[in-house]
Order: sequence, then C-alpha cells, then structure tokens
Amino acid sequence: MLGRLGFAGRLMAIVLFALIALWAVGLGWLFLSESREEIFRRLFPLPEQVSAIVQLIESAAPAERPLILKAVSSARLRVTLTQERPEPSPETMRRPIAEQFLTLYLQSLQPRDVIVLRSRVGLPRWRDWHIGDFWRNANRTVRFAVSLHDRDYVVFEANGAPGARLFGLPPGFGVGLLGALIGIAAVIAIAREARPLRQLSRSVAQFSSDATVAHVTPAGAPEIRKLITAVNDMQTRISELVRGRTLLLGAVSHDLKTYITRLRLRVERLPEQEQRDKAAGDLDEMTRLLEDALAVSRGGFAAIQRQPVDLMAMLVGIVDDRRQTGARISAELGHAQLSVLGEPTALRRLFINLIENALRFATRCTLRVLPDKAIVIAIDDDGPGIPPDARNAVFEPFFRLDNSRSRSTGGSGLGLAIVKQIADAHGANLDLSTSPEGGLRVSIAFPTGG
Repeated sequence: MLGRLGFAGRLMAIVLFALIALWAVGLGWLFLSESREEIFRRLFPLPEQVSAIVQLIESAAPAERPLILKAVSSARLRVTLTQERPEPSPETMRRPIAEQFLTLYLQSLQPRDVIVLRSRVGLPRWRDWHIGDFWRNANRTVRFAVSLHDRDYVVFEANGAPGARLFGLPPGFGVGLLGALIGIAAVIAIAREARPLRQLSRSVAQFSSDATVAHVTPAGAPEIRKLITAVNDMQTRISELVRGRTLLLGAVSHDLKTYITRLRLRVERLPEQEQRDKAAGDLDEMTRLLEDALAVSRGGFAAIQRQPVDLMAMLVGIVDDRRQTGARISAELGHAQLSVLGEPTALRRLFINLIENALRFATRCTLRVLPDKAIVIAIDDDGPGIPPDARNAVFEPFFRLDNSRSRSTGGSGLGLAIVKQIADAHGANLDLSTSPEGGLRVSIAFPTGG
C-alpha cells in the first residue's frame, strides 16, 4: 500500500499508524492494569454514590432519613423519597440500557427495581443542529429511582452528565478531539515540508523532457535545500554541456558538408560513370549520417512546440507519397478522428523513418489503427523481423543486427534512435512485436491527452 503513496502520503501514513499503535497500547495497558469494575467506577462515579446513598437511607431510622437526604443532596444531585413508583410521562421515557448499567452497581443490595427516566427530546436534523446543543443536552436532568425494602423509592435527579467532564465533553472524547486537531496540524506541516520536493519533481520532469532549466527556490529542511541547490546546479551544467555539444556537432557538420560539396564537384570529373555513381552514393551516405547524428544530438533536448496534429491526414499523405514511388504500402486507418498534440515535423519524421525502415527490409508494409482507449498506430511488414532479445537494443544509436539489417542495405543506424527520441518527447510508447504478416510490428501509443 505504501508503494502507491508519495513522500507526504508516506509520512502521513507513518504518523497515523503511530497514533493507532499508541492508542492500542494505551487501551491494552488500561484493561490489563485495571479491572472492568474499577474502570467503570472511575469513569462513572455517580452509580457508586447512588449505591452508597441507598444503603445509608435503608439502614437509618425513618426519623433520620430527612436529615440524610439534606446531607447527600447538592446542586448536581437532588435526593428525595416517595412512596409511589415513578412512571414515564408523555414528556419522558425509560432508558433500559442505563437501568441495566445501574443495576450492576446494586447487585450487593439484592435485586432492586431500578427506573431511569429521561426526556423524549430526540436528535434534531443536521440543518437544525447548533453548536451549543451538545452542551445543553449534556446538562439535561436525568431522573432515576431505586426501590427500598419497605417499598419506598429513593428518587435521584442528576443535573448534567454523571461522569467526569471537560468543557461538557467526556475526557476520552476531549482527548480524541485534541488528538485529531494535532493530527490535522501534523498533516498540514508534513504537506508544507513536502511542497519543495513536489516542485523539484516537476522541475526534473520538465528538464528531462525538453531540457528547459526551471530552477526551484530552496526551501524546507537543510537537507532538502541542499538537494534542491544540487539539482539546480546539475541542470545548469547539463544544459550547458548539451548546448556546447550541439554547437560543436553543428559546426563540424557544417564544415564537413562544405568538404562533401567540394568532393561532389570533383567526383563529377571522374571519367567512368560507374565510379562517379559509387562515389556520389558514398557522399550521399555521409550527408545522411551527419544529418542523423545531428538530429540524435538534438532530438532528446529540443523543445516541442505542441499544437493539434491530424494524424489521419498526415498518414494518408505519407502513404500516397510512397505509393507514387512504387512502394507496396497500404493503410487500414478507418474513419476515426486521430488528433494529438505535438510537433508536426517531428511526428512526420517519426512515421517516415518507421515506414522506410519497414520497406527497406520487407516487400510490403501496412499501417493500421489498433482498437484501444488511446491512439495506437501499428506499422506491420512481412520482413525478417527482429529477435525478441534485440528489440530494446535497436533503439540505441548505431546499433545494427548482424544478419539482414547490415550497412549494405543502407541507412545510418540512427533511424530508430531518432524515432525513440521523438516518441519520448511526445509521451508516446513504442512497442516491437511480431506482425500478423510474419515480420515486425511497431506500435506507437499516444496518450489520450495528446
């Protein structure tokens, strides 16, 4: 369960479990150190006092009873004698549970007739409830009577709650309320301390997607402030290194293209046509290699300018272009609305690279829209496929299989690496599997939110 919680959630769960464990240990210690009768007597002293008053009145002479009644009566407890059995009225009703509870304290006095009466006022509806009602209800008069051997009844009228109270509340309820308030304060404090970590997590996620440096203001505990400062410095250094690498590769690519252009002019002067074609092919391969290497160096860090892209129109256009060149390619796209948020140029290059890769090693290629909650495009071919143990490695730059996919078939070895970087930048998932046509299936699953 803790695996699904964040840092703040884990701290809150730890505090909650600690409070529950503390409550369980305290409750267990209470029941082990004291008997049930002792706990009841301490929490509810009035029944024990009633038992003593009944014994005192019953053992006294009839002439002494009025004096005893005056002595035991107080502002909270009024004691009287009556010869009539108290009965419930339209305004009052008996409380069987309270009668059973009070009878437990009178077992030593032989069986007694115990009657507990309280008003019929029920709990109001929530819209009619007021804060002061709880204290007023706690201070309502409770009338109960205990029979004597001479068939008289000792009538007690208790004003307020029979047990110990703190601001009109039971001590346990008050302690629980205080604990809840402390727990809420602890949760707020934990959320406040975890806020810098959440900001740092968002900053790192943004940096990993487009290399945009978003420094977080150091806050929180000293260790967290040091961590934020270290991550800010690391992002700055990585951004500078990437920028320097991109500038270096761009400069090298520009200079090499200048020399390639010169070589191309000199190749045109070669006397034999066959040698000219081979040399021109090598120069074209060198140009594509430079362009792909520069794209890989920029791909994982280029900022994506997201805008709505109609994938249906884009894929239909790519398929039509390839058919005009004589390629055996088909599309089973249906009529669904395929719209995502992304960069059109990058997405077009992603699909072109995958389609060209399929056509290079197969005789035909098919584009399909797979039924799924997300937008999933599958590219199937009938080629030799890729072994399962090499399907993760093919996305590494310059990785090549030793069998059919060698340099003799063309390509720089960077096509799938570029595809992987574009897919990651758009939050899409790439999956390689076996195609129904016997070759390779490449599935691109775009998130539903674009």
